[in-house]
Amino acid sequence: MNNVFIRFSIFLLIIFYEAMHGNDDFDYKIIKTNDISLEVKNYASGFDIPWGMAFMPDTSMLVTDLSGMLFRVYQDGSKDIIDGVPDVFYKGQGGLLDVEIHPKFSENNFIFLAYSQPKWKKAFTAIARAKLIKNQLKDLKILYSSEEIHFSRKAHHFGSRIAIKDNYIFFSIGDRGEREEAQDLNTPNGKIHRLYLDGGIPDDNPFKLDNGQISSIWCYGNRNPQGLIFSKNGVLWELEHGPRGGDELNIIKKGLNYGWPKITYGINYIGTKISDHTHLDGMEQPIWHWTPSIAVCGMEVYENSLIPSWNGDILVTSLKYEYLERVIIDDGVRVGSEKIYDAGSRVRDVEIGPKGCIYVALEDPGRIVKITPINDKN
Repeated sequence: MNNVFIRFSIFLLIIFYEAMHGNDDFDYKIIKTNDISLEVKNYASGFDIPWGMAFMPDTSMLVTDLSGMLFRVYQDGSKDIIDGVPDVFYKGQGGLLDVEIHPKFSENNFIFLAYSQPKWKKAFTAIARAKLIKNQLKDLKILYSSEEIHFSRKAHHFGSRIAIKDNYIFFSIGDRGEREEAQDLNTPNGKIHRLYLDGGIPDDNPFKLDNGQISSIWCYGNRNPQGLIFSKNGVLWELEHGPRGGDELNIIKKGLNYGWPKITYGINYIGTKISDHTHLDGMEQPIWHWTPSIAVCGMEVYENSLIPSWNGDILVTSLKYEYLERVIIDDGVRVGSEKIYDAGSRVRDVEIGPKGCIYVALEDPGRIVKITPINDKN
């Protein structure tokens, strides 16, 4: 009942927002980067907190809203509400999180959702698959749901991003505020997980046991991974929201320990130590870390001929400082970076469109802007 009321309230807010703003584009601007000029325009408006984006084969876009609503947004910026979304724990950082499209969507209509699953006023990250038929989700199946012992009243560090490669789905779960559990292979917290696209557990997962959800673990020691994406060459990149300092960019590999909280470049929000160590044997170092923290969230690897000089670079969102950053990558190593878009709003996610344009999800108010390169006549 509460979720129905929340969704109806958000729907009324969307109508009110669009009536107030009409066709005004207060996001419009021209920005100059080190090597190219870009045009920023509003693409779609009227969201609460747009959290995840995924393009469909027909070039429309699915957008999750943290409130529990799923939208289908068309190229003209209009949108439809998708029905049949599972109930979510909408509190704090919890809600409807990421969305991804099955590689064979044109044949099977499957999409995947990450969300905070409610249970007796507690919650944990869950992964579901459903068929998208017109604007209705059907045959919803929960592919991953933790044992009830791991559910918590805490409303933070759910993760959760989805990345798909071949017949596998990878997804992140944050430490849920229980930092030591990121090092415990008997819990799902603070890990990247891998399943088959039908929810089965692959035999070659590194910690596969006879029972328990932990058989899905791919790697561990991750605080709150909110970015997860495969590059075309098969590298799995992860963006990890750190504490006060210590946001991380990692390359994720099978069975490795990424250290949290035994090693970290961050400190507690109140200024006290988390660990005496930034390095320990058997624990991976990040490709890069942001200290102080910029509060990272979504990410994308730019791989499109529209901006050829950016190919292979990583676009990173900043919630705290409200900008989009380009991390320049050369052979898996960060060699530089530049702030390419100062949004003036919390930047939640970034997605590359089919033609190479950049779509950025912003908060307060919830909206999506489209960034397109333009010819620099100067």
